[in-house]
Amino acid sequence: MTASSTSERYLAVDFFRGLTITFMIIVNTAGDWTHIYAPLRHAEWHGCTPTDLVFPSFMFIIGVSMWFAFGKYQRKWSSEVGWKILRRTALLL
Repeated sequence: MTASSTSERYLAVDFFRGLTITFMIIVNTAGDWTHIYAPLRHAEWHGCTPTDLVFPSFMFIIGVSMWFAFGKYQRKWSSEVGWKILRRTALLL
């Protein structure tokens, strides 16, 4: 992998993001909701299942990705950063 200042890929981040999205799809299509594999259910109240770890993992990887993505802006807010965020949001919607 060649390092460039504008578009460097982090394989560990990409792998973890892909794994998290895969688990999101799996836990959201767990069956017909009358017969579900036990680890794909949320914990009733106390406890934790693999399903309960999907959303925190997603939020974690968003934060890590933003840290790397905003490195080219010295991780500081500017109007350029704001417009980039608004444009990306509009495109995604």
